[in-house]
Amino acid sequence: MKSSTNPLMLRTRLYRPDGNPLRRRHDRRESAVVLAAFLLVLVSVWPAVLTGRLAYESALRDESAAARHQVTATLLEDAPAARVSFTEVPAGRPTATARWTTSTGREQVADVPVPALARAGSSVVVWLDSSGTPASPPTDPAVLLMRGVAVGTLIVLGAGLLALGSFVSARRWLDRARYRDWDLAWQRADAKWRHPRQT
Repeated sequence: MKSSTNPLMLRTRLYRPDGNPLRRRHDRRESAVVLAAFLLVLVSVWPAVLTGRLAYESALRDESAAARHQVTATLLEDAPAARVSFTEVPAGRPTATARWTTSTGREQVADVPVPALARAGSSVVVWLDSSGTPASPPTDPAVLLMRGVAVGTLIVLGAGLLALGSFVSARRWLDRARYRDWDLAWQRADAKWRHPRQT
């Protein structure tokens, strides 16, 4: 009968509990450690999903509480020319002075982020907070969702690293115990099988 050469199947057969009389107690302990590590990662999935969902919902609440709205403003000056360099990372969008009318009919002037190469007299969209001060645009819900997924993934990865570290430490301790047992077994065999030389 052909034996399986799949490494995953061989490892599963090595760690599965069975009544093999050749399996040593250290082997059974290692199987228990593997099972505990697997359960730790499995149990961490639910808290990870819950934490990621809470982070996403909290970010959505913060975005809605910001109460930002947009107005159309008129640029009073050209947008500054952006420097192009392969060695520098642009700091952000350029800003220029713009004027807009608030909902109360009052005109307001401020520096706002504008598209590159925007010209004076052109219209730009400006986001304002509840006090009428220019603010950053609201974050895309897809970005917030990705942040929640990232939080959940980090929790599962943390549990996986903890399980892996625990398994490696336990395996090292079990290997030292195996080597001690093998040394004792060889000493007993040597004392039992060695015949003193007859003089």
